[in-house]
Amino acid sequence: MKKKHLLFIHFLCLTFHVSAQTFDPLLANALQNKIDSIRNRHNIKGISASVLYPGMGTWKGVTGISHPGTLISSEMLFAIASNTKLFTGVLLLRLAENNTISLDDPLHQYLPAYPNIDSNITIRQLLNHTSGLADVTSVQGYADSMLTDPNRVFTASELMTWAGPPLFSAGTSWNYCNTNYLLAGLIVESATGLSYGQLLRDSILAPLQLDSTFLDVYETIPYPVAQPWQAGTNNHSMPRTSINSAAWAAGAMYSTSSEMVQWYNALMNGQVLSANSLSELTTFVGSGNYGMGISAATVLGRTVWTHGGTIWGGYNSSMMYDPTSGIIICVLINQLPAQAYQVSIQLLSALMNSPVAVIENELKDASLRVFPNPTDGRVSIQFNSVQEHITLKITDASGRSIDSKKYDQVDLIEYELDGMKGVYFIDVSDTEGRRSLIRLLKL
Repeated sequence: MKKKHLLFIHFLCLTFHVSAQTFDPLLANALQNKIDSIRNRHNIKGISASVLYPGMGTWKGVTGISHPGTLISSEMLFAIASNTKLFTGVLLLRLAENNTISLDDPLHQYLPAYPNIDSNITIRQLLNHTSGLADVTSVQGYADSMLTDPNRVFTASELMTWAGPPLFSAGTSWNYCNTNYLLAGLIVESATGLSYGQLLRDSILAPLQLDSTFLDVYETIPYPVAQPWQAGTNNHSMPRTSINSAAWAAGAMYSTSSEMVQWYNALMNGQVLSANSLSELTTFVGSGNYGMGISAATVLGRTVWTHGGTIWGGYNSSMMYDPTSGIIICVLINQLPAQAYQVSIQLLSALMNSPVAVIENELKDASLRVFPNPTDGRVSIQFNSVQEHITLKITDASGRSIDSKKYDQVDLIEYELDGMKGVYFIDVSDTEGRRSLIRLLKL
């Protein structure tokens, strides 16, 4: 077993530029109504949701209760469960960027031998769930061990001795397995000489200012946490030390919905990983279309990158990123059973069908119809009557001018929008200063 020591890891210097962005109040109201309706219809205790919409900023919405007498707030933390896995995958990709490890290194370079665990399995096979290992959380008696002694701190090394016989030879098939990410956490520690929690805090959470995101058991959570419910029972009084220590690098983190969309935004926009590493992260394999802590799925006819999380006692989470539009959605629920993923789909549907393209319309006797919106580039702006002396200006979400055109008489403008995907603004004005402002999403 070879151990590689890392004295210092230099992560990207991250800077944040916050522009004056206002989330459309009509769209915000539609999203709030959506989660209120879902909670009422399915009798869900509480939901915290956030949506990052490029060019508009972030919407945060909550509905329901933590426990009787206490409403869910946007500052409350929830267990994100298996959405922890993306953090673990990113840590190892960063170590690969620094040549501390290689994704194709075998386990025996970093870890001792464990029963039923092939020491030639690679780090890559752990992260994309092609290792063939049995899931320690599925072993008979696992749940009883967690609940019988809820204050016990389990170690990943201890849990590795519980693994059953492998399901298949490494690299020959695919199966989602928490064992993989517990081993990944052990490799992080062996390769760096640092604790998983310390490296997570120092290299991701602190630089990204994810100050309400924590690795439970190994960090103290100083902020209010939504109380968990399962099958109608409030499990707040049950200590979660055993459950969360056992979940560790596979599922022990807590966060808010707004910080989770902040995390995805930084990651997907190249602030955390190099382009090559992000490509590795999103190389999807197997029947699960799985990358390295994230998977691909088809939703509403669109390809999204997503991951869910469920952990005993009453927490369910869903992350969803639409690479075409840049929209990011996080849904956190403090109840089991629950379907945070389905709530995410409903929010994405509301966003895709939002009727709020026209922000304001001052043009005399003019009613505008903008279609299609979202668009892949070609857009039509149709007036209900002929307009005279019209100026058309196009800007991007940052306010940068893209184009300007003038029309003497017009009732239909057809425009080909060249440029990158994202939010654009179409400003239509006349000689008397009246204007219509239209928000357009280019896919």
